[in-house]
Amino acid sequence: MLDTQHFPLYNFGMNVEGVLNSAEVTKWVQQLNYWKTMHARAVAREAICKERAVHWERVARQREKQIQELTDQVEALQAKVIWFQQQLFGRKSEQAPGDPPPEGEVPGESSDPVLEAPNRKRGQQPGQKGHGRKLRTGLPTEVVVHALAADRQCCPRCGRPFRIFPGTEDSEEITWEVVLVRHVHQRVRYQPTYDCGAVAGIVTAPGPAKLIPKGLFSIVFWVRALLEKFLFQTPLYRLREKLELEGLGVSPGTLTGGLKRLGDLLQPLVARILERSRAADHWHMDETRWMVFVEVEGKAGYRWWLWVVVTKDTVAYILDPSRSGDVPRNHLGEDAEGILSADRYRAYQTLGEKIRIAFCWTHVRRDYLKIRDGYRRLRAWAEAWVDRIDELFRINRQRLKARSQPETFRVHDQALREALARMAQERGRQREDPSLHEVQRKALESLKNHWEGLMLFVDHPEIPMDNSEAERRLRNPVVGRKNYYGSGAIWSGTLAAGAFTIFQTLLLNGIHPRKFLEAYFEACARAGGRVPEDLESYLPWNLSPERRTAWSYRGRSP
Repeated sequence: MLDTQHFPLYNFGMNVEGVLNSAEVTKWVQQLNYWKTMHARAVAREAICKERAVHWERVARQREKQIQELTDQVEALQAKVIWFQQQLFGRKSEQAPGDPPPEGEVPGESSDPVLEAPNRKRGQQPGQKGHGRKLRTGLPTEVVVHALAADRQCCPRCGRPFRIFPGTEDSEEITWEVVLVRHVHQRVRYQPTYDCGAVAGIVTAPGPAKLIPKGLFSIVFWVRALLEKFLFQTPLYRLREKLELEGLGVSPGTLTGGLKRLGDLLQPLVARILERSRAADHWHMDETRWMVFVEVEGKAGYRWWLWVVVTKDTVAYILDPSRSGDVPRNHLGEDAEGILSADRYRAYQTLGEKIRIAFCWTHVRRDYLKIRDGYRRLRAWAEAWVDRIDELFRINRQRLKARSQPETFRVHDQALREALARMAQERGRQREDPSLHEVQRKALESLKNHWEGLMLFVDHPEIPMDNSEAERRLRNPVVGRKNYYGSGAIWSGTLAAGAFTIFQTLLLNGIHPRKFLEAYFEACARAGGRVPEDLESYLPWNLSPERRTAWSYRGRSP
């Protein structure tokens, strides 16, 4: 209880005893209670404000995190848009202008993104002397004589005739004739004029050998159809329109039925090429989608996959509904051993220890190109990495040029190894930076994880730094996919993969596809529409010197 009779007062540290009456005490008690209440309310308000402050700080942090996530998403989407625009409308080739690769260079190295020649446009250069019109002496020649009309071979005044002056004034033009010819084979019949009995009845001369027994179309016709469809990637409906334009109407069933018969004659060739491909010790592999509009049990949708396997003398295409590692594993076999040039797709990394993967430096380079083009604030960083990779390509080109010069080769080889060591050191240093952007860290982690495969070309100069050879061999089928969407039946897809295999293998070996197919189908026709017994002699690596010379072709794949 408060002593209301004697109340101690403290004023500036001095104890002052005073006697207060009850009114004054009550006043002071009220004041005390008031301020205690006000203090309690202030403390409560402060607690509420603090709680609210903590709540809104938490909300602000969440919003900042969401804003940052959305900003990163927008930045990533903008980068994708820029990349897709580049894919659709930009320059497709990653090869800079320059001189062709030196003689003896490993196939595929010509696709290096950096070449040492200065930037220049193709074709005739301004101010340079031209080489004149090229003479096309290899084409069949038809001489057309142009003479004056009879009434103009005399003097218009006196009427005396002209005499022919020695020599002619010659010029050339090249014409393009597309001629569909209906051959009527008249087989002469003979009747014996004797009665010895050795020959009974009428003797008829044999007709032409038929590729398809009782078929309407000739070997040349079917060769042209195969070339149009599977080399120049012309849809069958458009081929029919071309024939219609020349006066021949053909039903779709007639063409598809004939192509199906031809597939049986081509498959033995395809099988031999696949066997040759398996026997190699270095392969380039890649895959792309291919639509097969057939419902297959256990498979959703119509997307199949067209795989390509390139060796030094074969190009094999495999059509399969799966994109799993079983496809390359089944093709190469369990006992295969060698080096596989491929991208970083996981399926290639499941082939076992006997198959070493040489990863593609061009794909690594694309990682930094995407960052450079899509993230403006990271452009300088990405450009520096692109320059480092370009330097590797440049040094390796110099190294390959000097393979026949051991001392020079050793110098460039050492320079290449030092450049790779510096790159690995810089990669490790940058990975320790905690402020790295996610895309930067992802690119550096990928470089580290695939480093062993990326280094294979150093100790194996015959292995290219990239996998561009496989990518180039897929371009022609991709044109077909865009033109006629894929295949409407499994047999059609099998025929397409087989025809791609034959044509691209022929082109790789410098063999004329039309001349080869005409000769091969002639042999099939002589065998009664079946595969000839001397099939092995038609394989590109078994051709006789005479055939190789007659079928030589230096053109590239369309």
